[in-house]
Order: sequence, then structure tokens, then C-alpha cells
Amino acid sequence: MGNLKRKLELYEKIFQAFGPGVSRCQVSQLATLLHVSERHVQTLLKAMTAQGWIEWQASSGRNKKAQLTCLIEPMEACYQYAQSQADSGNIEQVFSTLSFNGRNAGAALQAFLNSASQPAQSVAYIPFHRELEALHPQRVLRRTERFLVMQVCQRLTSIQQGNLSGDLAYHWQPNENATVWHFQVRNGVQFHSGQTLETQDIVRCLSSLSKSKLWHRCYQHIVEVSAVTGDVIKVTLSEPDWHLPRLLARTEASIYEHTSDNKLIGSGAFALEIFSSKMLRLNRNNAYSHSTPILNRVELWVYPEWSQTKACAQNQVCVKMPEKTVKVNGASNSDLQNCRSIFFKIQNPKLSQTTREFTVEDTSECQALFEQLSVSGDQKTSVEYGYYTATKDITLCSIIDENDTFSSWFNFFTRFPFGDLSLPVEMLATIEQALTSIQCEPDFEQAAKMLLKLKCWLYKTEVVVELKKEAFNLEVSEKIHGARVNGFGWCDLDKLWVSHI
Repeated sequence: MGNLKRKLELYEKIFQAFGPGVSRCQVSQLATLLHVSERHVQTLLKAMTAQGWIEWQASSGRNKKAQLTCLIEPMEACYQYAQSQADSGNIEQVFSTLSFNGRNAGAALQAFLNSASQPAQSVAYIPFHRELEALHPQRVLRRTERFLVMQVCQRLTSIQQGNLSGDLAYHWQPNENATVWHFQVRNGVQFHSGQTLETQDIVRCLSSLSKSKLWHRCYQHIVEVSAVTGDVIKVTLSEPDWHLPRLLARTEASIYEHTSDNKLIGSGAFALEIFSSKMLRLNRNNAYSHSTPILNRVELWVYPEWSQTKACAQNQVCVKMPEKTVKVNGASNSDLQNCRSIFFKIQNPKLSQTTREFTVEDTSECQALFEQLSVSGDQKTSVEYGYYTATKDITLCSIIDENDTFSSWFNFFTRFPFGDLSLPVEMLATIEQALTSIQCEPDFEQAAKMLLKLKCWLYKTEVVVELKKEAFNLEVSEKIHGARVNGFGWCDLDKLWVSHI
């Protein structure tokens, strides 16, 4: 319909003057009202009739009044078009249309989502404050993107409330020194595209991960991944690792279908239908290999103005926006009850320069910490969250548990380039030896104690200085049930259901 936003603006003027229902008017009246020519009025009337907004019955004779019937409220017409554009993934067009006649796009978006939410459809909405990065499992580092990948993709294993369980694999076994692992995987699992997930897909993803520049330090001990049979994967390591199954439960170890357009296709509880910088839609995967979600759909909508009233650690899952919400706690008897981000500085404690160079993550919290800690002459280099390739004298960064405190801290200490801090050789050796000893420890509880000992030593020597803990704040609609805060500060979407009573 051409410039529909402009036509909506003109239709609203017509509706305000003649609607709703049946009225009588002349073309000349409409031309004066809309400040356009009579010829253009005829064009508009034809377009609005074709769109189903009006009925127009002309009368013969000069100065005769025609019959005009306004069939639909302007906002309803706007919502119908916005919904069709949202379903097509044209999100920029949605925002443009909703702001017709000078409306506030953020408020209009909330009203639109409320109008579109039908309880019987079991749809949940997530308001978000920043644009999302592309959802590639091996490239995302920010916690919301990593959480979303976890909803779309599966991994060989899974960790729930700190406990290791199977996902694509239902059995695994190491050799006597944990340098070779065999994983027995499910048959008949399907990607969201309908293609069968084959063992070669697992081989491809894990082989790529071991060569990833971003994750190489954590997975460099993977020498080869191969398919032994149609349902057995063999992972050969260059050194013992008794905790490889926990490592393979992480986001970056997700199994996904390779596509030319880089659209993320997994086999998880939800399929990614629409992804843009302003909106994401997840649809229930009815062929999911575990319990099928109850929710039909989850939509995440981005509007930057929400950042003015929403803290980064505060997340919401709603049925309507805005609405009354309740705060959600972590699972009982779990270390996730106090889910949080931990912020710290990493440094050479013997640093003596008068002018210090800081590497600061681009989160608002780390930027604020720099303002608090820096003095005149200090220099700052901002880096993307989770990137440590440009470390200087002092790094301000953070960590979250991601459902498994052990793997998160072990990977963090493995990835961070302590060697760039000009630490004494003996201190670097202590860190490396501790990480190797942890991998070589078969008893998980003992390995966890060893990791805690390393962490305490780094704190004691002030190589790592904890600055701040920030609890996650998850709020959900009173109608949403089954929510438990996870290690990403969100909740597992496949566990949610909406009360219609």
C-alpha cells in the first residue's frame, strides 16, 4: 500500500472527523481536511477501500455527498499491519508504523504487544534494552545471547542446578586416564529444519570449537573428534581431562546446523523463527527430544528507551507489558539461589607505573568501576564483554556462573592471558600447574576444592581482586509459572506455563 504510515496518519484524520460508522461527505471536504488535491483523495479512497479500512459509495451529481463508512479503528488497522510485518520479520517497519502521527514508539510497542497477546496461545514476551548480537554458538559471549543459544540448541550433555546429565548423549565413558572419551548419542533427533541430526554434525561442531580462536585455550587439548559408529562419538585428547563432559555442556559446545545465511538452526526446545536487531521470535519445537515446552511462542522485543528504567541485571518475562510482576528466586537447595555477576580487577600486584593502562569491559558496571578506581593519568581501552586479547596493566571484567560454577571459573582462568600481566615466572607456573592438576583429578568434589584453592590464592596474592557482586533480578508475570532463576539470570523457557484461570 505504498507509504502505509502516511496513509494511516491520513486515515486517522478521516476517522476523527467522520468515523466510526456511516457518514456523508464530499471529496472536496476530504481534500481540505487532508491538505491534498481532490485527485489524490480519490487515490487514497481506493487504497483505503482495498485495505478494508473504509467503504465509499459515491453519489452522482455535482456537490452531492457520498457515503463514507469507517470500518476499523486506526490503531486496529495499524496493529493488523504491524502484526503482518512482524510475522514477516520486517521489524523496522513495525517500529515505523507504530509511531505514526507522532506516537512514542516505546509506548506504542507495549500497547501493540498487549493487543497481540492472546492467553490461549500461551505466548510470553521479553522486553529488552539493547540490540542482540548474532546468535552463533561459538562467537557469543554476552549472557543473554548465550542463554538464547541454550534455548535453541542442544549439547552432548547438560548441567541443571550443578548436576551433570545427558542431552544429545545418554551415556559416556572415558578410558583409564581420561584421554579418550566415548559418547553414545540419541538416534532420530531432528534439527528445526527437519533434517536429521547426524553424528557428523557433532563432529563438525566440536572439531570447529577446538580450532576456534576465541575458545582455543579451553579446547586445545581436543586432538580429534570422530564418529565411531552411527551413534557413538569418540573424542581424543592430548592430555587427561576427567571433566570433559561438563565442558561440553557449555553454550559454545552447542550442536547446530550449518547454513549459508548464518541463521541459527538447532534441535533445542525452541526454534528460532525471526531474528533481527529489534525482535526475536522463538517457536515451540514439537519434535524436541525431551519434554516439549508448554509455551507456544516467546518473543523478545528491543527498545533502547527501556534501558532508562531497566538495570542490566534486571530481566523480565511477561504476558503483557507493562503488568504486575513477581520476583523469582533460584531453585531450592542450589547454589543458584544467589545467582549473580561478580566484578573484579585482574592485575600484577607489584605494578609500579605511575600511569596505568586499564582494559575495561564495555558493560555499564565495569565502566562505572573504572571511574571509581582510576586516577589522573590512567588510560582506558574498552573491549567487548568477554574479550581479553587486549589486556593491559589492569583488566576490569566480570563472570557469571552459567548454571555451573566449576566450568565457568575453570574456563575463565584458562582463557584469561595471565602471561600478559608480566607476572613472575613462578606465579604463572602455579596457575598452569593448578589448572592441569584440576583436569587430572577424577573426583569432581576434590577437583572443585582444588579450583577453589586456586581462586583463593589468586585473591590472596591480589592478582584477582573482587570489587562487586550484583544479584540477578528476574521478574515474571503473576500468570507465569515454573520460573526459576538460572545461572544466566534468566529462566529455562521450556519450563514455563501461563495460567489462563
